[in-house]
Amino acid sequence: MITATALAIAAYNLAKPFLEKTGEGIARKVGEDIWNLIKKTFHESGQSDIETLALTNESNFKTQLEQKLATDEALKTTLASMVQKAEMELSGNFQQNINSYVNL
Repeated sequence: MITATALAIAAYNLAKPFLEKTGEGIARKVGEDIWNLIKKTFHESGQSDIETLALTNESNFKTQLEQKLATDEALKTTLASMVQKAEMELSGNFQQNINSYVNL
């Protein structure tokens, strides 16, 4: 199973295009889904304006997320599943784009 540290980093990296309003199509949608789960977790523990923290203090945000993942097995399992699915979708989308260009 993926470590809390690796999962926090992967989840943040996948959510980043959504947070920064960059990226296109599937990358933003994947980021939005992951971000919504993360944001909900922080809000449930009484933290507000977590988006600002994630954008202005990436290291602190990842540390806090890592701590939550280390203590909440259900969150870790759900987020790991979402990250794995997102990585598969994104790599599949990349492959599809390559195939589309090759066939032109």
